[in-house]
Amino acid sequence: MKTIVRSIAAIVALLLAAVLSVMVTTHGQGSILGGIMSYSPQNQWIIVTDQTGTWHAPLALTNSAAPSNSVVEFTVNTDDQFVIQTYGGGNPDSFLDLDTDGSANMYGSGGGGVGVEAATGDTCLPSVRNAPCSASALRIGANGLLKQYIGRPTAGNGISAILYSADATLSGSFGPYTIFTTNSSGYASSGMYRLTGYMTVVGAYNGSTMQFATDYTDESGLQAQTTGLPVSFQGVGDKLPFSFAFFSESGKPITISAIVSGGNPTYMIHLRLEAL
Repeated sequence: MKTIVRSIAAIVALLLAAVLSVMVTTHGQGSILGGIMSYSPQNQWIIVTDQTGTWHAPLALTNSAAPSNSVVEFTVNTDDQFVIQTYGGGNPDSFLDLDTDGSANMYGSGGGGVGVEAATGDTCLPSVRNAPCSASALRIGANGLLKQYIGRPTAGNGISAILYSADATLSGSFGPYTIFTTNSSGYASSGMYRLTGYMTVVGAYNGSTMQFATDYTDESGLQAQTTGLPVSFQGVGDKLPFSFAFFSESGKPITISAIVSGGNPTYMIHLRLEAL
């Protein structure tokens, strides 16, 4: 039994030696693999070199159960641009394109995909087959800003981000309450903000009124905006919608206050603070 095991081990060793010998000696000089494989002792890797000098797939994979016109191609360009592309029934289905100019693109025949554009560093959704970015793509810059939406370039911070959100049931007055302190630098520091709200009575209290206010600090110092004179807020369904736009300095609190007079109604309040 031991003799048989030793014999099998010897045969395996000889086969491995033969394969390694072929790989080491090919160096593009011809082999059972058509001269496309060579071994680099310096880097200790096997190199597959396309010998056609054109855009070509030196490696293709297929399954024995797949149709004859279905294949996965590993394609290389003359500048070493690399593409993995699938064909189903002879039709291109999807591909991953890694280009030597720094761009990249992943695309499906059904649409969608994501691409990185070398010239701008933009990431685009969706990508298109022959380029990382389409004319109507959502473009996100390397700095994270949204630069384009449905073909329209954006300005400023690109989009408005919601920094604070609240949906609560309250009664009576409250505040001043800090909902956000602007960052000391970068995004959501000094800049434009918008506070949008909606309040409605869900528990009546005869004779009550409501006024809403926000405080912030702009270039001139502490500022305040209110919804104006107190409004009736006593019956179920009485409402107070509002929207404030303002500039805040960096590192400063943004506060809110609800001022109820003449009673203690129960109400819903919905708030959103955006950086513009």
